[in-house]
Amino acid sequence: MTGPAILVVIPTTRGPLRLRSLSPRPGLPAPAAFADGDYRPLPWSADYARLCAPGGPVAGLGGDAGGPHELRLSGSFDAGRSWEVPVCLAHGLAARSHRFTAEPAQADLILWATGAVDRDLAVLPGDYALLDKIERSRALLAEAPNVPLAVLLPAGPERGAAEAAFRAFGRKEAPHILPGGTVEAALEALTRPRDRDPPEPRRRLGRLALPAGAAAAAGLVAVVTFIALGARHAPVTNSATDPATGTASAELARSAETIPPSPSALEKPAAGDRPATIRVEELRAPPGSSCRRVAFGADLPERRLVTPESGGRLTPTRLVPELCGLAIAAAPGLQLEIGPELRAATLPPVRLADGAQGFFLREGSRQNLVYAVQARPEAGAAPPSERLVHALTR
Repeated sequence: MTGPAILVVIPTTRGPLRLRSLSPRPGLPAPAAFADGDYRPLPWSADYARLCAPGGPVAGLGGDAGGPHELRLSGSFDAGRSWEVPVCLAHGLAARSHRFTAEPAQADLILWATGAVDRDLAVLPGDYALLDKIERSRALLAEAPNVPLAVLLPAGPERGAAEAAFRAFGRKEAPHILPGGTVEAALEALTRPRDRDPPEPRRRLGRLALPAGAAAAAGLVAVVTFIALGARHAPVTNSATDPATGTASAELARSAETIPPSPSALEKPAAGDRPATIRVEELRAPPGSSCRRVAFGADLPERRLVTPESGGRLTPTRLVPELCGLAIAAAPGLQLEIGPELRAATLPPVRLADGAQGFFLREGSRQNLVYAVQARPEAGAAPPSERLVHALTR
């Protein structure tokens, strides 16, 4: 028996995305995320692969939650980690035999969730621009005002106002506010049976008429799955596992939503040397691997420092087949400015484990190019001391 159809909404500050599908794909070298209608992995697909890697956070949800999957969304975004909570919830629901739909009118439940997670699937508290995301989701949710709505709101400065905003939407049923402490707690609230009378199955217009016996069987399935999902019940508030009842720290989520340079990406200078403000490294596929496997997150790239030369230039990098891209980092208090020549030849940058920005070469873009990189000071910081020019040559 399959569960009810769920629309998973991944809100962003540019508008909501919809989960189109989540399918096991044993043939993939690693889990990968795609936009609808595109065969190329999304720029943050490597982060998704690490999230779902064997022994990683998603694997702890049991069943088939871990392992290679194809995640397909209605679109993409440039940066941030607030997609992690809804994607983890989707993996947990799929492992429990629930299915997904991308159309509000076809959904039995709409799940709206945002936030980043740690290794133990705890939801990181902080400022996730909840009110902005809610407002941008208004039109999508208005397409199906009678469909039950479940919401996960991380602890943070806007959580109370966000909950009030959802309740003010005027939906047929009050939103089901999920515990916001951990992904497991939210899944438990969504899927545990409830000790109360089963709700009357929601009727939809335009559905195929069934014979009396088939209609009764279908109604029984709908009732059972709705009870299992816990829809149409009073909202859960002030849960013991919900950190919103305590003091919230915005710092964790700010680091989850933005991509600041990490001090660990730069080595400490030797005594007497001028501190480096910019560090550039080659990202190469390890022996026996390929840039495709690196891009999918199946293998970690080898990193080789690009050494400086005189006159503000870096040693040229050869466009050998194992060169997958570049890692560029700035010292604390500085923001990188990357020349358009490199940006045009690479995918949108992704944050690497040490905070450096990873620029992975696009297919068909292995042409000679020269770009400049410099560090722009943040407010109150000292001006940058160097501007570097780097050539990629065949």
